[in-house]
Amino acid sequence: MKPYILDLDHCLIYTAYSELSNLELIAHKGYHYLYHRPDLSIFLRFLIKKKYDLVFYTSSKKEYAHWIVKSFSLENDYPVYSRFYTRRRRTDYGDLYQKSLKKINISSKRKIPVLDDRPDLWDESGVELISIDPWYGDANDKSLSSLMIQSLKER
Repeated sequence: MKPYILDLDHCLIYTAYSELSNLELIAHKGYHYLYHRPDLSIFLRFLIKKKYDLVFYTSSKKEYAHWIVKSFSLENDYPVYSRFYTRRRRTDYGDLYQKSLKKINISSKRKIPVLDDRPDLWDESGVELISIDPWYGDANDKSLSSLMIQSLKER
């Protein structure tokens, strides 16, 4: 199987500090209200059917990341790499967390697809960056559907 790396926040999910009336609330923990991007479950099943090994990689903390991935209700367990596996870089605007294949010890003879709303946090040649607009809870978002359609056209 081949890896497919997926970011969480603003890519696959959105967490708000209050309940949003236009979206189905997936889970609530502390001050986090969790929402899945439209068509997320279809998209994940699509990738699994295409024989990808899902890898979740986020700049978030470990407990938070596991809570999110658990909400996907996947049949198999997939690796979750959190902030511990990033390299912190201080900037004038705050900390950024650089993601790296070396940090998670993944390699492939082919470029590894990476879906991330922040492609600027990747600085490697071993990845095929698939940019997606950040998602902030728009119920009419079609980004994941568009990615599936684009993938089918490339066959």
